[in-house]
Amino acid sequence: MLGERVRQRRSALGLTQEQLSAATGLKQFHISRIESGDIKDVKGETLVRLARALRVRTDFLLGLEAVEGSELLTAVAS
Repeated sequence: MLGERVRQRRSALGLTQEQLSAATGLKQFHISRIESGDIKDVKGETLVRLARALRVRTDFLLGLEAVEGSELLTAVAS
């Protein structure tokens, strides 16, 4: 679920894995493994980095909220 949501949101924003890597400070290989489901549990810090770069709440990435809620985070991320 986490990997699917990361991939969907990244695609919706028009970002490549490399661009997301640069925005989060995570290696592209790590992002690829998260998206493919090879890594299901990520550290809290990694989750926060992904959420900020993807402009969503961590709850969305974890599947705890159905909507992206990016408009709520836009002001915080700026």
